Amino acid sequence: MSTKLEQSSLTVPVTLANHGKGKKRVDLIECSLSSATATCINYWTTSTLPSSSRDKADFPATRGGAIGCVNGSIYLLQSTAPSNVTPTVSATTSSSPEPVPNARRYMGLGHHSSRSASPSSTKSSHSPFHVTRSRIVSSVTTERAEAPKNYVDFDEEEEKLRGMLKGKGHRDRHASTSRTRPDPPHEKISTTQTTSNTNTGSSLRKDDTRSYLSAALSPTSSTLSLSTSAPPSPPLAPATSSDTSPPCEMTLRCHVYPPHAGPGRRVSSLKSHDGGRYITCLNAAGGLSIHSSTDGTCLASTVIDAKAQSSSSEGKSQPTPPMLWVWRTLLVAASEESIILFALASPDEFYPVGQFSDTGSDTENQTLVVAYELRLGTDAFSDDVELYYMGQCSLNAPVNSIGLRAGEDHLLTLFYADSSGHLISRHLRVLDGPPSPPPYLPDSHSSTHLPLPNPFKVLKSLSTDHIPDTVEEESMERIELGDEVDHGEFGLTAPVIGLRAYSGGEHTRLLAWSATEMVVVSWAEVLNKSPILTVPGIQDVKFIDRDSFSVLFLLITHGRLKLSQSVALTEGDTAALTAGGHVIHSHIKNGRRRVHYTSVDPSSTSKARTLWKARKYGPESNSEPAISTMLPLGLDTLVIGYADGHLARSSLQEFTRHSPVPSQKTELPLPGTIVAVAVVHNPRTGERALVGGADDGTLAVWAFDTLKLCARWTLFTTPLARVIPLVEEKIGRLHGCALCVSQDGTIAVIAIDGYQFVYLVPAAASPLTRICLGEDNLMLIYGDGRARLWDTRTREFWRSMSNEKAEELVQQVGWYQWSVPTARGNNAVLSAPPQGAVDATSTLLVDISALLQQFASSAALAGSSGTGLSAKAKLELARALLSVLLTFGISEGIDNICVENLNVVPYNGAVGLTSADSFSLLPQSHPLSVWTVSPEASADRALAILSVLQFLTQFEDLAPDATTVTTFYAASVGQFVHEGYQPPSLPRLGRYLLHTLSADVRQGGRLLFDAGVARLSDQETIEYVESWQQYLPVLHPEKERDWTHNALALCICGCIAVDKYTLLPTSTLTDIAKSIAVYLHDETSPHRSLAIDLCSRGFQVWQQYVDAVEMLRALFTLATTTKKEAISVPNIGLQARTAVLQIAAGNTPLFMTTLAIDILHPRSVQHRKSVMQLVIFLIRKKPLVLYSNLPRLVEAIVKSLDPNSNAAREAVLDSATEILSHIVRTFPTVDFHMGSQRLAVGTSEGAVVMYDLKTATRLYVLEGHKKRTTACSFSPDGRRLVTLSLEESDVLVWKVGVSFTSFFMPGAPPRQGHAGSEPFKTLNFNIGDEAHMSLEDTLTNVQFEWTADRNVKLKINESMLTFST
Repeated sequence: MSTKLEQSSLTVPVTLANHGKGKKRVDLIECSLSSATATCINYWTTSTLPSSSRDKADFPATRGGAIGCVNGSIYLLQSTAPSNVTPTVSATTSSSPEPVPNARRYMGLGHHSSRSASPSSTKSSHSPFHVTRSRIVSSVTTERAEAPKNYVDFDEEEEKLRGMLKGKGHRDRHASTSRTRPDPPHEKISTTQTTSNTNTGSSLRKDDTRSYLSAALSPTSSTLSLSTSAPPSPPLAPATSSDTSPPCEMTLRCHVYPPHAGPGRRVSSLKSHDGGRYITCLNAAGGLSIHSSTDGTCLASTVIDAKAQSSSSEGKSQPTPPMLWVWRTLLVAASEESIILFALASPDEFYPVGQFSDTGSDTENQTLVVAYELRLGTDAFSDDVELYYMGQCSLNAPVNSIGLRAGEDHLLTLFYADSSGHLISRHLRVLDGPPSPPPYLPDSHSSTHLPLPNPFKVLKSLSTDHIPDTVEEESMERIELGDEVDHGEFGLTAPVIGLRAYSGGEHTRLLAWSATEMVVVSWAEVLNKSPILTVPGIQDVKFIDRDSFSVLFLLITHGRLKLSQSVALTEGDTAALTAGGHVIHSHIKNGRRRVHYTSVDPSSTSKARTLWKARKYGPESNSEPAISTMLPLGLDTLVIGYADGHLARSSLQEFTRHSPVPSQKTELPLPGTIVAVAVVHNPRTGERALVGGADDGTLAVWAFDTLKLCARWTLFTTPLARVIPLVEEKIGRLHGCALCVSQDGTIAVIAIDGYQFVYLVPAAASPLTRICLGEDNLMLIYGDGRARLWDTRTREFWRSMSNEKAEELVQQVGWYQWSVPTARGNNAVLSAPPQGAVDATSTLLVDISALLQQFASSAALAGSSGTGLSAKAKLELARALLSVLLTFGISEGIDNICVENLNVVPYNGAVGLTSADSFSLLPQSHPLSVWTVSPEASADRALAILSVLQFLTQFEDLAPDATTVTTFYAASVGQFVHEGYQPPSLPRLGRYLLHTLSADVRQGGRLLFDAGVARLSDQETIEYVESWQQYLPVLHPEKERDWTHNALALCICGCIAVDKYTLLPTSTLTDIAKSIAVYLHDETSPHRSLAIDLCSRGFQVWQQYVDAVEMLRALFTLATTTKKEAISVPNIGLQARTAVLQIAAGNTPLFMTTLAIDILHPRSVQHRKSVMQLVIFLIRKKPLVLYSNLPRLVEAIVKSLDPNSNAAREAVLDSATEILSHIVRTFPTVDFHMGSQRLAVGTSEGAVVMYDLKTATRLYVLEGHKKRTTACSFSPDGRRLVTLSLEESDVLVWKVGVSFTSFFMPGAPPRQGHAGSEPFKTLNFNIGDEAHMSLEDTLTNVQFEWTADRNVKLKINESMLTFST
């Protein structure tokens, strides 16, 4: 299973223009699409989608497309203009007979699915099974022969074919098993792209297990051909109607690099879900990923694991030998709860199957089927996508002949044509799966599966080499595969290589084809066949409706087929059939890629239309060689490889400052394009060198400092993929060498000392996945489940073994392991993506969070020279990033501030979007366009800008202007963008607030989040909270409360409630407050930081709905804890202390009450000690908070020193003494005399309380002042106490020494020498306005100084008064 993808750091892809090109707007993304080799194409149409949240824009009727490429990347196209083509029937429309809870839950099943029409829509002059016209369109292979595309008609087909196809009309289906609606007049029901909203595929509902209902199920038209030549691309799949007007024009949305993209991983299949909102991508190497169609964000991914399986033939299980699988296509089955993806693979035609096994089984037509469950997000969590492994099996059938069908028993049926040409079907029963696992780990982008075994009971492996845990297998089964049912033979003279189905009535109709023939049959209990037609070179078939279908083929054969229309496609085109039988195709003309829509309907007046074409750039845009690879070394050095074979050294600062040439460049180029480079160390001299390779197989070594070419060899037939330096001393005889791995798995061993080529390890038929080195043994592990062991001493091949045995061997001590796919980089801040198109090779992945953390740390940043970066260098790097991140051209005033005051020069680089191991490159045709892509893209870009600006505020001269620009990008961008503006996504920002470690990123995220909340209207606020409230932690079981879903809900609802609590009902506020308390009191919760933050911001709101005292006590504990986890990043202790300060300032009475109670009646001695430490912290940071409550606080501290409780007194003595010391030094109203152990405390009412610390009791109260006591002080001998009241302008002198009468009158003040309670002396003064000051000023500007036991000086501001006592 691949869990929900989380990010703990803010990483942005930055695409750099070549040196000197930063001022020219050259779109490298469009250039890369024009130079890419396309392998498949897809197309979808969507109606208005239900907004999952306020972050998601309301989608109008749009058309989208996706182009998969040979390097595994995807280009997404989209048109937001209203479509002039009427969409087909959708089960999500309001006219559906039954209510639809979610638009994505009612989609087609299989590849060519179509819902049967209601009786009112089936009236026709023809029988429903009467083929009146079929359209056939030809395609062209990548060979040197060009064949036109043709439109043909079956007007001259034999009468027997007509008669056979005449059958009964549609049978009405009960409402409990089908959701239908009347079809529009002349509307053709779509039978492809089963998960589109505009498709009319079957609904899937659940009874005892999971039921699947469909009116039309067939294998996908996007299935790749099994021909040895380059297979045709999957067709685009819009739902069409009788209106065949071409679609509106599209724009290039983004270029997506899935997690498993790279050389040899071409895209095999693309599927859309939820009305085109999600895209599933399958590549030939088994990489499976789910993406958002708006910005390409990767939401879930995995690598399909082809386990050792057994094939089933005639009811018998046979062991399947190891082989290399090539993943060809996807079958899709949709239900109300989830979507099931069936990935299909066939053996690599170049792989030698029999070399490791004596089995005689025929593997040419063998197909491996692996099932995954895809769970799309809910309304609130629209980007929460989960992918679960369900099981796999092997079928003896061509991959293009396998399809899905929903039977009358509401269960899925897997059907296929076996090697003998018979139609075979097997029932699939899907069992309930496990609940979603907790996706709360920030780095949870794991490509591993759940430990689920093969769920197909009858296909369990009988091989003794692989014996799974039977008990676990039985308990984890998800799918049951029934027995084979033979329905008869198709009757073709050659093996069946493709099969398509259409189910629209009582019978299912099938079209099977071989290399030269095709046949249409009616499938009930048996097959009712039509005459066999000779149509060679069929690549794909698309059923239009029950009366017609389209065929994509290679060669034209006239015979009985009438040529009606020719669509000429150039060599190398990617073409596909749409649901209406029309053609979507792409080709390159004059160096610019174009995407065309061609209608094959004779009634259509518009035959073709260009949906998209690359813009034309002048010759000057290509005058400089393109960047072909980059290697970041530290923060101030970039090693750059060029398409002309040169190598250069530069920096990000040089690029953004529009330097015409790099600072250093090689003199001698390599004969090809440099595709990879790495830095290595000479173990003897300590010098560094650069090892790289070109696309022609050349290897080279350059001196690091001078870039002088030291050595060059031509060793490979494929480009270099990775360089592995062997620097560990225990690595054996290869220490000091470098392993240079080519894309085909050939390994060249290069000695760095002396730059010598040592030897070559040949490649295998299967791709190399891992290299293991232990002493004199070199273990190479391949993708076919085999491993090879080489002796590095004798340079001989030892033996081959299974991966299981190889794993046992490398688990021993002394082995070093490396994965072969190119790593992203060797720096935590800057890294380069794997090899890709020209836009990817010019891209740096910048980890903003890590960069700012390093900027903020006291340790020096390590540069390429090993020295730290100065403050000036950090500032220049921040400016360089802002040059790319800022969108100049929106506001002239802000642009002037950035250029003139912040010294940030505009740079026309592009900024993309990352999602774990995937990234999307976004075109930047206009400054405003970057804010119209998606809420997620806006959130990442705005957050990156604000985070870097936060760093600039640390510089005093830049702080005001940086703050101004920060305010603009946080709150005002939308006012300038207007149409199409996508405000930053609150859930996206919330995830960063939950997981990021950078203080600057957190601060920027908080500013954006608050601005987003303020932007919500009252109604939007209510709707937003209602959609998230159900996920609050308190509403879920204890084991689920820490899930990221629930924490994110609390973050969003809590932050909204702080500012807009008056709009929310009491029940919602109660749930939020209780959720905060849950996290706050849970010592194991990873989300306590969130709870503390919400307490700090909205304590006055939450205190009305939970036990506020207990919440405060939890904060007290966290504020004083010394546990290791509490001082991690973010620092929980520091955060809790900050929260305590804010609460103390905002709710002082409750705070002081709790503080006093916890000192007098603590839960434990340790708790009392912790609270006292908190008091010390408050005295240092917020003394005014305690000022008016000092008497109460001091009394609590004094009572904690009760001598009758020796243990308690000893435990708190040090803390109490420290607190009193801080109080005396900070507050002039409190004084202590050491000799007598007396403590005097002045009050706001004018009284002075005297305490005896020996007995921990209050002695008496001196009542002389009528107004606030400003200061008091003991004389050196302790026999006098002077008190001051600035409001009364007098000083009182009191006798406080021990007298004989105090023994007889305890609690009474000493006699003052006269009757009554008057002070011993009253001294008046007048210093004018200096006596008027604030409480805060009295802490520092009022002071007593004793010159003798009876003489004292009083200093008030600049005035000095002397008194005799």
